[in-house]
Amino acid sequence: MEKIGVEDKIIAGYRPISASLDRYYLSHPRFALMLIVAGYLIAATIFAVVTPDWQNPDEPAHYNNIAHIAEGRGLPVLRHGDYDQDYLSALVSGRFPPHLSIAPLRYEAYQPPLYYLVAAPVFLLSGGDLLILRLFNVLLGAISLALLYACLETVFPAKTLLTVGAVAFTAFLPMHVAMSASVNNDGLAELLLLAAMLTLLRWMKRRFHRASEVALSMSSLEWQNLLLLGVLLGLGMATKIYAYLAMPLIAGMVLLTVWLAPSAHLDQPSMRPTRRSFVQGWKAVLWVSLPALLLVAPLWMRNVALYGPTDLLGLQMHDAVVIGQPTTAEWIEREGVVSYIERGLDFTFRSFWGVFGWMGVFMDTRVYVLLLVFTGALMLGLLWALVRFICGRPEADMDRYQFWVLGFFAVMILAVLAGFVGYNLKFVQHQGRYLFWGLLPISAFVALAWRELMQPLQGKLTGMMAVVLAAALVIADLRVDMMDRWTMLAIGLFGLMLMLQPLLLFGSVDAIVIGAPTFIQRILEQERWQPALRTARVLIWASPFLALFLLNLVIPFRYIQPQLGG
Repeated sequence: MEKIGVEDKIIAGYRPISASLDRYYLSHPRFALMLIVAGYLIAATIFAVVTPDWQNPDEPAHYNNIAHIAEGRGLPVLRHGDYDQDYLSALVSGRFPPHLSIAPLRYEAYQPPLYYLVAAPVFLLSGGDLLILRLFNVLLGAISLALLYACLETVFPAKTLLTVGAVAFTAFLPMHVAMSASVNNDGLAELLLLAAMLTLLRWMKRRFHRASEVALSMSSLEWQNLLLLGVLLGLGMATKIYAYLAMPLIAGMVLLTVWLAPSAHLDQPSMRPTRRSFVQGWKAVLWVSLPALLLVAPLWMRNVALYGPTDLLGLQMHDAVVIGQPTTAEWIEREGVVSYIERGLDFTFRSFWGVFGWMGVFMDTRVYVLLLVFTGALMLGLLWALVRFICGRPEADMDRYQFWVLGFFAVMILAVLAGFVGYNLKFVQHQGRYLFWGLLPISAFVALAWRELMQPLQGKLTGMMAVVLAAALVIADLRVDMMDRWTMLAIGLFGLMLMLQPLLLFGSVDAIVIGAPTFIQRILEQERWQPALRTARVLIWASPFLALFLLNLVIPFRYIQPQLGG
């Protein structure tokens, strides 16, 4: 049979590869998941073992909460004097010397108690061993990775680059690994929130794929799922306060899904919303909200009794106790608004990727520059994806359910940012780790953007931009010493990789690689080159995640131990 050439493809047209791109890279996603979880366990265990005692943000205060419960003294109560800024500064600056006890650090006593109740048996069995408690949190993080994968596999079963990429990013984000290997209540809260999201996404999928004539009805299984969703949300709210922000988001999505009764298929019109579907939607919201609120109502009553009639969450008491913690108003008055914003953007970016210890251990500046370039490439990837979605089918390669979930993820990220900004309007807390409760949507968009850059045209254009940037930096560096030359070389190589990666698709996919010489195409389409090209495709796609994994292996020994070790 005569082979179709590039020119014939241009004349005859070809099917976009966006819908089938993933199978040319990952054919065994669950095996990849196991490798990622194993890599996470290795990296997180190294962090847990190498990081000196108490050298994680607020770790002593969380540990004291567990000890308070394990020793049979009931739930912790926040009191005036539980936060001493001078004493805390002496501990941190002195690297927690043995003669200074951590016992006075009790300023996390206002936190919801579920994590501390769950960790108390581990405390008792281990005799209060800090490393064992850290490893307990590492285990919680591994379970969370499996739940995150299940969430995205539910929504994007055929887009393995998205599902596996999101898990890999979450597993190897250095700051997240460090926090997962320390004693805090974030690990259990993330786990419960991911379990709630999985329940929501599976329930939504069934609703979207139901026949339109029965869309208004709700099966007993669906009501049970909503009840389970409410219980998981309530448990999350009993673990970490940011779960309260997730509650209205999830309730709103439940309402819209039942009220508007959308169909997953873009070519099938959704049902017209009615008063009956609106009432049914609010009924579904009650099935989610009531169990959640009932679970945390006893905590509210306790907080009211302890801290006052308007302090349901203990936050007012917390604000009154943490005297000496830098406030935003004081900072702006002293440094100015512009300085505050500059510091906020810079420190938030760095601490999202990794600033360790008590926010005092930085990585090499070159690492942050490369991460900034990678972030810029991801932004371009999201832009390419948005353009493709606007073009509609067949380029969009998603159904209505998947678009709704992406929209929900975008709203969730806005809520995460709003919560972060709101907290920083009161206290100076430019810590990127406070964004981690939104890692499900953040990692989904990261993986979506990187997947988009694996598209032949999008990857080539983005690579060209990176090469041009590297060249411009080299030229500028000839006049002014702007940047480390190894960093410029890395940026150029990154761009070159993106420019050349479409060549690896030859022989596997019926697509045009614009600008590729015909003789190169003929060579690479030969069968003998296919195994090598397949391996190279996987390595290029996995390269940022492999780089983050290797960075995790380096950080404890190159940055944390030398700066914080005894």
